[in-house]
Amino acid sequence: MTDPWSPDRRRAQRRSVPFLLQAQIDGTAEPMRVRELGPGGMVVQTGRPLALGTPVRVHVGTGAEAVGPLEGQVAHSRVLLAGRVGEPPDCRAGVVFTRVAPDQAAHLARLLSDIDRRRGRHSQDQS
Repeated sequence: MTDPWSPDRRRAQRRSVPFLLQAQIDGTAEPMRVRELGPGGMVVQTGRPLALGTPVRVHVGTGAEAVGPLEGQVAHSRVLLAGRVGEPPDCRAGVVFTRVAPDQAAHLARLLSDIDRRRGRHSQDQS
């Protein structure tokens, strides 16, 4: 059986990103951290496990760079054991975007391109 988190299930490349966001889940705002972002979805770190199929509504990014609201649903969910005694478990969910308007898709593409540019500059600065 293939691991549901393996990259071959993704429809597009995802980038590691440092965004914090507020997601609407069951009508309640919950803080999350975006771990990976791509044009078709994202992986988020949450404070609790999310059930498969849970609808999610998010704004990704901050300020003028923010894209949204993007609507999606939980496609994968995992709870990773804490690395140290007393730490909470690491809950992660793969969210596939189910509705992205054309202007949002273009804005998301610009955001991803900007992330790639910054990453390229950062890796050049390191060498």
